[in-house]
Amino acid sequence: MLMSFSRGLLCVFAFSLLACGAGGGQDEQTQEEDIAQYENLRVELEGTRDVFVNTAAQDFYVAGNTLFWVEVGNSNPMLRSFDDVSKTRTDYTFKVYLSGVGTPNPVDTINYRASSSMVASMNTLDGANTYATGAPEQLLGKMQLPAPIFGQRWWAYAVTGNDLFVVVNDEVTSKYNLQKWTPGQASPTTILALDDLIAPNMIGEFLDFAVDGTTLIFAESGRIWMADLTAGKAKWIQNDKEIGSANFYSGGVIYTQGSEFYRYDLASDSRENLTEKIKSGYSMNKTFAQVHHPSDGTSWCKYKNKIVYHGHYGIFAYDTNSEDVVPVLLDARDNSVVYRSPNTVDTGTLFVKGLISKSGATGADGPTYVIDASGVL
Repeated sequence: MLMSFSRGLLCVFAFSLLACGAGGGQDEQTQEEDIAQYENLRVELEGTRDVFVNTAAQDFYVAGNTLFWVEVGNSNPMLRSFDDVSKTRTDYTFKVYLSGVGTPNPVDTINYRASSSMVASMNTLDGANTYATGAPEQLLGKMQLPAPIFGQRWWAYAVTGNDLFVVVNDEVTSKYNLQKWTPGQASPTTILALDDLIAPNMIGEFLDFAVDGTTLIFAESGRIWMADLTAGKAKWIQNDKEIGSANFYSGGVIYTQGSEFYRYDLASDSRENLTEKIKSGYSMNKTFAQVHHPSDGTSWCKYKNKIVYHGHYGIFAYDTNSEDVVPVLLDARDNSVVYRSPNTVDTGTLFVKGLISKSGATGADGPTYVIDASGVL
């Protein structure tokens, strides 16, 4: 499960791919031949893509075989999903943003969490509404909550299976309590206090959390912690800088710090830097020697043992077992199309956002493509 903690800034300047070469003379190919090799591969890879949706899409989220996204039109964000097994699209009609008198622009308050069976959204100030996945508007129930404190717009929450988890600050103990609620229950059950998981460390500023099965990950004061809900103790995943996003599983976490990829192993309580392995895992030619290098704020996802990420100029897949890197899509050298936000569902189908431009600068929006990545993933 991928968890984003901050959004990196995307470069909006026109670029020249010639600048990413290693420099020096061309021993085997001329620069023109290098460019031709890049262009031939770019065109070949474009043949693996099809337009999935042409409408503006954002806030992508994957749950099992289902891709969720939000379409924003006329300041009216609407949630959509696509089940890649049944090939069924669902256009939800319930709100996934705060509504009511005095609330901000809806686009600024988009929020939802989902599983293969349930979607939740804090679209009111007094709790979370839950709905059935795959039905336009089948209300399962509402978890009533007190209004959030400290200027928060809503309490941090997560969905796994048919359960909704919320972290609420207790006014008496000042502890951050993890609560669990299933539609149909009268009230939530307090599972544990996050403060107790990291004692004698103290929680500073609580930021966010996610749950997948019995695996918990949460962020506070720049530190990221991981725990099994049945173990009663959390481990720090050893990040020493702000994390961009993290994909966690029962055995550990893969996360980014700037342009660096790290893998944390829960059993050995250790981490390793994957970035140099990624950099050495592919070679195109001298002119485009760094085309596959991860960049600051890179968008990425994980599928089994593969990290699918945006490099300097395209989408690439790094195999954590073989340590090989394979190109999936290459950005156009004139910035007419660049790719962001790769998302892979459990079937192995890959979805990628395209940013279209005619000005030479990175585009603001474009189609979402579905990629035949069977030979890569």
